[in-house]
Amino acid sequence: MRTHAPRTSAIVATALAALLALPAASSGPEANATIVGDVTPVAHFPGIGGSEVDSDGERYLFAGQANLRDDLNRQNVEEGQHGGLRIIDLDTMSVVGELACPGTDNYVRYLDPEVYNTPAGDREYVVMAHHGNLCTADALADDPNTRPAYGGFNGVMVVDVTDKTVPSIVSLVGHDSAHTVMPHPTRPYLYILPGGLANGTNVDTGRVSPTGIVDLSDPLEPRYVQAFEHNAQGCHDLGFSHDGDHAFCAGLGEVQVWDIAGDAIEDPNVVGTIVNPAIQFAHNAVVSPSGRYLAINDEAFGFHTCSGEAADLYGSLWIYDISVPELPLLAGRIAPPDHPDDQGFGTLYDAGPINGWADSWCAAHNYNWVPGNDDVIVASWFAGGITAHDISNLLAPELIAHYMPEDGVAWSGHYYAGYLVTNDMVRGVEVLDAPEVRAADPTWSAPEEPGRPGRPDQPGRPDQPGRPDQPGRPDQPGRPDQPGQAGPSGRSVTTSLSGVPTDASAVAALPRVDRSALLLPEVLPARPEAPRQPGFGGGFCVLPGRPA
Repeated sequence: MRTHAPRTSAIVATALAALLALPAASSGPEANATIVGDVTPVAHFPGIGGSEVDSDGERYLFAGQANLRDDLNRQNVEEGQHGGLRIIDLDTMSVVGELACPGTDNYVRYLDPEVYNTPAGDREYVVMAHHGNLCTADALADDPNTRPAYGGFNGVMVVDVTDKTVPSIVSLVGHDSAHTVMPHPTRPYLYILPGGLANGTNVDTGRVSPTGIVDLSDPLEPRYVQAFEHNAQGCHDLGFSHDGDHAFCAGLGEVQVWDIAGDAIEDPNVVGTIVNPAIQFAHNAVVSPSGRYLAINDEAFGFHTCSGEAADLYGSLWIYDISVPELPLLAGRIAPPDHPDDQGFGTLYDAGPINGWADSWCAAHNYNWVPGNDDVIVASWFAGGITAHDISNLLAPELIAHYMPEDGVAWSGHYYAGYLVTNDMVRGVEVLDAPEVRAADPTWSAPEEPGRPGRPDQPGRPDQPGRPDQPGRPDQPGRPDQPGQAGPSGRSVTTSLSGVPTDASAVAALPRVDRSALLLPEVLPARPEAPRQPGFGGGFCVLPGRPA
């Protein structure tokens, strides 16, 4: 186990936190778009290279932007490029702050101030992971835990966003490969994820795709705890149980279940594995509000079909019952949407509108659950746009909202603070009003100011007794293994109303049903070899084999 604390003095000298001319939002889709349900574009913040976007859950969005070329390919960092962090105020629908830091991929996560703070407890922070970044290239050059990439070095920057108009880098930590970063929900630790495709292997040190574990008790002085090696491919993303005792590492070929309770937070134990032969690349793993379910998306870059039919298997969003975390059971699946130009398939190399990779995809990418409700999940699907599904019947998910611009490549799709939010690789950030999705959020109440954009008719929902505008769906029996959910009162809006308790012991006591036989065919659809672009290393994409 090794420790390392980066030099904050060098960071201050190289943190190019210059504010740019902050653009105003434009309204309207500005392009032809497929829309399902009551979805209205509210604000649009254009930009190439949209990556992950996070929120404080109340007012602000924190949107990463990579320095992608116009053809969406990555490039080495240079002066004058776009990219960095944009802070968007949902009250005024405007960009209020920007950190000009060109880099790849500039993956952003907001840190809960109750967990991550200074001793005074008066600051707010986000973290941003990158393979290479202009703002950190000099400061990370001597970090023993990093490697060079894209004209810079792999690492994570800690950004003080207390003053939203002047975000500033306050510390850095390097790692072998910093594709994404995930903060622990209850204790001040960061997990830096290499990418899940063995892209974190460090030949010089002999480390194999490790996860970087960082103690962030002091955001100004991160402590690099260790490079945790656990399989050959590493994690692309990491999800957590709400109590913080378990983590779910998604990567090529499998999702590992880690015990990280107590001292294991610095040295995890692998206690379970999810292997689904229909998942080509397990990209992310996100736990539901009650803690009962885990959503795993398949970023099936090798090959997937985009017909919009339920039979489309690859590229799906898969739902697992994790009420016993060490023994996950397959519970449901959401199929990809159709492709906007009826291309019908997506691969790493084909005749896509731009250059034939992400712009041809309709596979699931970044996503989240509506707070306090296991029944509604929001997701991005690259060219397939952003969706919201009601999964109260896990065997028959219902599409309740869909926004798919014909020129869009949605990297991220989330529900934040009453809105659908997408960060698009081509179009930038878009904020969408979707009343039916918002009505499923028991934590939401309208702001006091009546003129807040996009919500003039949302007076608040103090009781939300059961959606009187939804008189019930006798054809939607719900989850048969969950008592109290099949009645005629309409779609549930809270975990308690839906019969899913929030207490961990009660969740563990619920009946468990393995639906693998219903959801996985005996013979999987053929998966042809997919030639890779030269920029991805050439050769053919190796898809994980079906387990014996």
